[in-house]
Amino acid sequence: MRQSGKLGDGMVQRRHSRNRRSRRTAAGLTLVEVVVALGISVLAVAGIVSGYLFSIVSAQRSALSLVAGAKAVERIEETRSAKWDNSSWPPVDQLVASNFPDELVILDRNGAGTGITYATNITQISQISADPPLKRIHVECVFNFRGSQLVTNAVETCRAPDQ
Repeated sequence: MRQSGKLGDGMVQRRHSRNRRSRRTAAGLTLVEVVVALGISVLAVAGIVSGYLFSIVSAQRSALSLVAGAKAVERIEETRSAKWDNSSWPPVDQLVASNFPDELVILDRNGAGTGITYATNITQISQISADPPLKRIHVECVFNFRGSQLVTNAVETCRAPDQ
């Protein structure tokens, strides 16, 4: 029995020495592992930041585009309110392009940005047919986005007299 006890003690000692070695090798990370982990983290953060910046620019462009569309619709409503009556004497036609010259408008986003963006409303009125009388009204609101890109919002409608 003594031999088995000594053999058992030796086994315990061997296990103990293995644990010491494995603790030494698993005690820390190598420099290569740290650099790789840091590189992956930098790539992830850069991707998040670039996505965030892209979404800010997209939101600004979308806000300006919506306001430009509203300004173009405003101009359409102005043309719709012009008097055009062929049945009166003398006939009245105030729906002509000279009554609606190009107009400079401010695209106000209610304080959402730091600068003011200006746009130009361009109104085109053309005769579609004389009998029945029908005119085409085309309004474009053109603005410069971030100094490098022209953006155009267009609205078009048709109108008959007394509408």
